[in-house]
Amino acid sequence: VWGLSFIVMALSYFKRVHDDYENEKEVQRQALVALNRDKEKLFSIIAHDIRGPLSTLEMLLDMFRKGEYPEEDMKDAADELYKKVASLAGTMDNMLRWSMGQMKGIRVKPVHASLANLTDEIVNLFENTIREKEIHLKVEIPAECWVYADRDQVSVILRNLLSNAVKFSYPGGEVRLSAITVEGQVTFRVQDNGMGIPPEKLPQLFSFKSAPGYGTKGERGSGLGLLLCQEFTIQNKGLLTANSIPGKGTQFTLTLPAGKPALVKIDS
Repeated sequence: VWGLSFIVMALSYFKRVHDDYENEKEVQRQALVALNRDKEKLFSIIAHDIRGPLSTLEMLLDMFRKGEYPEEDMKDAADELYKKVASLAGTMDNMLRWSMGQMKGIRVKPVHASLANLTDEIVNLFENTIREKEIHLKVEIPAECWVYADRDQVSVILRNLLSNAVKFSYPGGEVRLSAITVEGQVTFRVQDNGMGIPPEKLPQLFSFKSAPGYGTKGERGSGLGLLLCQEFTIQNKGLLTANSIPGKGTQFTLTLPAGKPALVKIDS
């Protein structure tokens, strides 16, 4: 009787283990299917965003080459195309960096970098857009704020955060960049008083489920930028969060390990 009881108990135990294993495999399979579906949706959106500006550019250049498009009208068309191609360049850069990361082609190389210098470089990239939308930009980055992280990856994070702040700000709005160093951590904030994000979208902001949005002047986003920001933040042992009130603005908070200022040699 004891032997039979032991066999029954053992069989029940192994059956339960097998069922748990099968359930876990099914959950993983469903998650993988959902992830692939989200990836396909994202890349179909990106493909559409890439195809549109390139087709327009090809058509206009062909018309101009054949003399079918007046030269005086070409300047206005060129200005509009410049904006689209500049946006396309940012999308392509995000996609290539993310793809390299998925193929394990990116290696984190942390260095001691000045956050003030990095911010200045990024702000210069958006100088024309900021001027065009008449954005009031406030930069409050102390010179002593240094981070210990991969410089290129931090640059990509800052570029995408500032791009979103400007994109979703109303003309004449305000964007504020600030940073503080506390207990070995640098906290960098990007705050705007623009469109804001609906509460139901905040949990999906850093995932494939995040739907691309349009800026206050019709600027198109791919949804890949924030996903890339989150991945780079994690790789650099940081934290990225977002808070937003629809109609009042959004604040992104990036926390990274603090770095040490470089020693400057003074000639005697």
